[in-house]
Amino acid sequence: MSTNLMTVFKNSDLQKFGQTAANIVSLAFKVDKKNGARIARAVLENGTTLIKKVTASGVVLEQVLKLPEITSVVQRNDVIRDLAKNKIKQEQIAAMLDISQATVSNVLRKK
Repeated sequence: MSTNLMTVFKNSDLQKFGQTAANIVSLAFKVDKKNGARIARAVLENGTTLIKKVTASGVVLEQVLKLPEITSVVQRNDVIRDLAKNKIKQEQIAAMLDISQATVSNVLRKK
């Protein structure tokens, strides 16, 4: 089953954060190789990233995660640690931040 990236983020999702579709700078899917799920990322003009998960069968999980604008490696590493503390898997964190799983692993190992 195919899910169109343009339909994953609804106007109501964007309105929760005071944004519209015109504020989207980029949209992308990253695949979780372990379970086939895809992480949908919408980067907004203000630097905010919105995240949704789409399962391998095409179910869109409606919870929207809002990541802050990341302006430094230190801040990125803090976000990685925070997401890991909240039981989000390394593959998913990597997809959310558009970095490699190895980078996530290295950050978590250097606590």
